[in-house]
Amino acid sequence: MDYSAAADNPDFLPTHFNDLPPEIHETILDHILGVRGSTLASITSATVTTSSWSKALRHPRRKALSDLALVSRAYRALVQGRIYRHIQVKGTTDCLAECAKWFDAHPHLKPYVRHIEIWVPVWGDRLRKSHFSPPSRRESGQANFGVIETNTMESYMHGLDALSSSRTNCNFKSASHNATLQQIFESVASQFPDAKMMTLEGGHCKKPPMIRHFESDPWGDSGLESFTPLPNIQTFIMKGAWNIMRDYSHWTNLSTALPNLREWHCFYAKSKREAHITISKVLRTFPPQLTRLNISLDGFCSKTSSRGFLNPQDEKHLCRLFGAILPQLESLTFTGKVCASLFLSGRAAVLSSQRKSKLKSVDLVVKACCWGHESDDGSLIPTDISGITNMSFIIEFEKLVIAAIHSLGALPALQYIRIRFIDLDSICGLLNPYFQLVGNTCTGVWSEAILKTLEENRPEAQFAELNNGILEDYGINSRTGTRSYPRSRPLSIKTSCYRIIADKSKP
Repeated sequence: MDYSAAADNPDFLPTHFNDLPPEIHETILDHILGVRGSTLASITSATVTTSSWSKALRHPRRKALSDLALVSRAYRALVQGRIYRHIQVKGTTDCLAECAKWFDAHPHLKPYVRHIEIWVPVWGDRLRKSHFSPPSRRESGQANFGVIETNTMESYMHGLDALSSSRTNCNFKSASHNATLQQIFESVASQFPDAKMMTLEGGHCKKPPMIRHFESDPWGDSGLESFTPLPNIQTFIMKGAWNIMRDYSHWTNLSTALPNLREWHCFYAKSKREAHITISKVLRTFPPQLTRLNISLDGFCSKTSSRGFLNPQDEKHLCRLFGAILPQLESLTFTGKVCASLFLSGRAAVLSSQRKSKLKSVDLVVKACCWGHESDDGSLIPTDISGITNMSFIIEFEKLVIAAIHSLGALPALQYIRIRFIDLDSICGLLNPYFQLVGNTCTGVWSEAILKTLEENRPEAQFAELNNGILEDYGINSRTGTRSYPRSRPLSIKTSCYRIIADKSKP
């Protein structure tokens, strides 16, 4: 380039790095820091399930990359916005006060916080190991031995009191400085008024303590107190929900403080009777502004069956309640016991509704079939079953897939369906039944009934391939005693082929 000629041209203006469009700066930072996810999953693609909020997590090298804020003034705001986009705070009174002190000293950083995550510890600090050896005469200065013995016994009894007050072994003790939910809501309202997403981590352990809701009313039984409203929070994530919400009144207080909530995630680590009852009541009075729902009533670490403490009618009714709210949802993710009545009742609710369904994605993790369902004659058939070697479960799973495909005719916006059975103790996890519809491409289990239903309700959709998926030589070789299974998950599995590996002792 002829710089001398350019200098003589009065229209020539030098171009600096800061003069680049903001979109280019954002693209450069996306390449370095990773693509920045939206805090609202409702504006993401339908093929991305409701777990897309995890894209807003903090970058693991945010401290090392903070020097990028020194490149220019334009970069300072962009980099700081990414560093403070998602922050984690320990849910103790001391940590909340320390967080408030920091942001009060740096008020220009508060508007950058979009996702505030607060985790409340279950355990406190480790107990110190006490050694109750009597002091020597030199250390005691020839003191009276009776006084030494008395002080030693007092220290010993104090150590025993500390251990007895703990619900665990001698290494840990329960947390005693945790903040209440009211203090957490007050802190978020005062420090981060622009936050759009809030995560509460309640933790999980054996016989976990519940987080106190109010100082004067720990469990909110009186109904006289309420949380500080957070009108800007649109996504609320509850991890370890058993320590946060065990009754419908708890949900009432939470939902009242979140009037503009559009997306709700709720994760229970273990199946609890109170959790089923609470979620059932929530679905009966489901907030009309909620459009995205992610509920997990049974975590993968739990092997406890709900047969002993759940009413079969409640379990069946829970699936129907999920179906009843389908007309207002854009996305549904559920982990637990599921049956075909979810889609059957959902299709009926959509057809009877006056508004057009906006449901785009459904993601179901089937832990087992529902406790019971009605047969053709109206009698209740218990089906608390699961496992790829149980043909009764495979038949029920096929019915669930058929019901999902049958609902496509009433749900034209539904472009993503994933139904999968996950068993960590399965003899072959690659053969766990699943069905997935992405756009017009299907993979997973198939049968003549599934193909016929798909042709009737979404004729443009086709399976990627149609194979048996399970070969005759799969299973245990009777001669050698060895097992033979596939090394990769088949793109298609015919449901009748599960009889090859089925346990003949089970119906």
